[in-house]
Amino acid sequence: MPDQPCPKCGGRGVYIKDGPAAVICGCTVKARVINLARSSHMTGELSKKTFQSFSLEYYSKTQKDPFGEMTHYEIAARALDTCRAFVSDCLSGKNPRGLYIFGGVGSGKTHLACSVANHLIRGGTEVLFVVVPDYLDEIKHSWDGGSHSSEKEILDRAREVSVLVMDDLGAHSYSEWTKSRIYAILNHRINNSLPTVITSNLEYLEIGNYLDYRISSRITELCRPVIILVDRNEDIRLKKLLEEA
Repeated sequence: MPDQPCPKCGGRGVYIKDGPAAVICGCTVKARVINLARSSHMTGELSKKTFQSFSLEYYSKTQKDPFGEMTHYEIAARALDTCRAFVSDCLSGKNPRGLYIFGGVGSGKTHLACSVANHLIRGGTEVLFVVVPDYLDEIKHSWDGGSHSSEKEILDRAREVSVLVMDDLGAHSYSEWTKSRIYAILNHRINNSLPTVITSNLEYLEIGNYLDYRISSRITELCRPVIILVDRNEDIRLKKLLEEA
């Protein structure tokens, strides 16, 4: 049975409320959000992560950063506020500097990045979420027909999308080819003032040791640092799995 047209707008996408001006119907907004979600690559559990589900209870209120100035809880709360402010700026039409969210394994940085993406999508903003190692593999698969898209199409999506989220730009083994593709994406986004969110287990000053200093320089220009700390022996993902067991 085919879908029934919206009772408010009759499938036109707009309706007359008061006066001569047409009003965009909620069904149009909903359809756009669904399409944005599909094109974002936010699937499965990633699409469920929000700022509301980011729990600060996993961060110590007694353990402090190496300089002893802020607790892990305070640092996480500040990171959460920074990410919320980034989303607010994007949705209000501003052009905020991107975010470089870094911390150890299981510290919650991917949860924050997914929350940014999901809230932007629900606000009607185009987002692309890529896990860096998987994204680079997709480009390689395009060479032998293993992808439905060409290398240029795959690169252009990341270069031109309104907001790009690059998850896990970490301490991997990067070839010169890999570095050139990452640089091309970041350089294009800087030149066109396109916000970018990056997560990594590399500290801000370590990037150049694993990639190169051209990329490190671009990230420094493109993104502000957002640190998130947990104790070295703590993994929030593992804690959640144990709680659910």
